[in-house]
Amino acid sequence: MTTETSDEQPAISSAPETVIPEDETPVVCPECGFQLPDEKQYRLHLGLEHYGSISDDERETFRKAYRAEEETLNRFRIIALGALVALYFGFLIIYALLAV
Repeated sequence: MTTETSDEQPAISSAPETVIPEDETPVVCPECGFQLPDEKQYRLHLGLEHYGSISDDERETFRKAYRAEEETLNRFRIIALGALVALYFGFLIIYALLAV
């Protein structure tokens, strides 16, 4: 019984999987060929992955997109925290009413 082994290793990609609808044209990064669904994601990708090789105008566009994304995430975090606090106190009140 012999076992054949191959020296080839499967390619491991560190890039996340993206799903782009078939009716849309992806934006392709000229640096690495990564496909992104829209211009906003492309600007964020350029700034995060290729900051040293982009122009000053592209850096400013990245900063604006990053700030907008950060504001959106902060809003989500505040809403999620509020929902968790409301849920906690809701359960606390129900427990206090039913435990008596």
